[in-house]
Amino acid sequence: MATVVHFYGAAGEVTGSNFLIETGSHKYVVDCGLFQGADSLTEHNSDPFAYDPKEVEAVVITHAHLDHIGRLPMLVKEGFRGPIYATEATIELTSLVLKDALGIMEGHEHNQPPLYDDVDLKRTLDLFKPIAYHQAQTLLGEDTVTLYDAGHILGSASVLLKAGSKSLVFSGDLGHWPNVLLPHAESPIEADLVVTEATYGGVNRQEHQDRLEVLKAALAWVAERRGVLLVPAFAIERSQELLYLLHHLFTEHQLPKLPIFLDSPLAIEALEVFQRHQELFAAEIKKTRSVDKEIFNFRSLTLTPTGEDSKDINTTPPPKMIIAGSGMMEGGRVYHHLKRYLSLPNTLLLVIGYQAVNTLGRQITEGAKSVEIKGDTIPVHAKIEVVDIFSGHADNQELLAWLKAIKLSPEGKIMIVHSDPERAQTYQQELTEQMPNTTIGVVGIGDTVEI
Repeated sequence: MATVVHFYGAAGEVTGSNFLIETGSHKYVVDCGLFQGADSLTEHNSDPFAYDPKEVEAVVITHAHLDHIGRLPMLVKEGFRGPIYATEATIELTSLVLKDALGIMEGHEHNQPPLYDDVDLKRTLDLFKPIAYHQAQTLLGEDTVTLYDAGHILGSASVLLKAGSKSLVFSGDLGHWPNVLLPHAESPIEADLVVTEATYGGVNRQEHQDRLEVLKAALAWVAERRGVLLVPAFAIERSQELLYLLHHLFTEHQLPKLPIFLDSPLAIEALEVFQRHQELFAAEIKKTRSVDKEIFNFRSLTLTPTGEDSKDINTTPPPKMIIAGSGMMEGGRVYHHLKRYLSLPNTLLLVIGYQAVNTLGRQITEGAKSVEIKGDTIPVHAKIEVVDIFSGHADNQELLAWLKAIKLSPEGKIMIVHSDPERAQTYQQELTEQMPNTTIGVVGIGDTVEI
């Protein structure tokens, strides 16, 4: 009997990853993420699932970003009771991210009920079971799952699901090389179907900049103008990468004398997970840690876990640097800093991560002259600098290299997900030219593929 994959998220868009696999005998899900964008908490996220969660027998999670895990407690709330498999680091980070997301939903201004509650969250976390990379985990019958390092964030994985006698590969999010902290993404061995992300499909970055040089130039700019360097940063991975790079500048005596604040409770909590899982770092980072354990700390850094700590940043005169969540500027403490500093010409807003359609971050990076923040119209006079070099996503040539290292069966298929439509089509065209005898498709929400 054919194995069928249903695409219920990250299909025709970047966020909301959710794939249902039916073998005829069993049903599995890979990822169960939030749709992110304007008013995302009140739109698709509250919709019922297109399948019965009670019938799903196991879930596999690629990594702990909210667009891959954010609806897991909803799945449990609606009756899922099977195991949830992920790496140990992903499980620890997922606990932090989902608790943080619940707090944000409970404080949401539109009076919409949270998608789940504390009971649902606890039940979800209790279902997790850790898998090490390269360890084949038995699911049901002869079905197995094996995880490979995706090099995207700590604990991230690509999935090889052997189900119904077919080998299905789900890329998850693939990391961009060279990564600051993590090793290169690994390719699973074989596949009858590859479901690949293409966030930067068709885009080959021409990176003539160095991450450290970008940081040094930005710090120098605000130091000279006595301004504020504001960096909206994803709490998981990007914030820790920044701290590592700033620590390096500090140890090399190249860090200007100005206060630096990490204003993200989630990023601060995640630091402990990074410290516990140094075995996942790239070889060069492990070598550095052998002589310097404090790779995320330096004298001018202040962590601001509480709301009062965050407010105290305002009393510190510029020049200063603030790293704050969220990465797409869709909430979190960066909102308050944008409201205060976006209108000032001596503010440098350094955008180092992907900005999804309909987010505040996308509005600003596309040149909005003013934006609405918490009911106020804020003029944009700050200098806006967008740099791809910090991206955690593989570009076109890296996606191709990862894909070509997988042994695809003669009747194998490749399905493109997790991408804006134009980029997905561009990537599809390139793959079709390079692999003319392979079925290559771009899927939309609700599409199904048989293997």
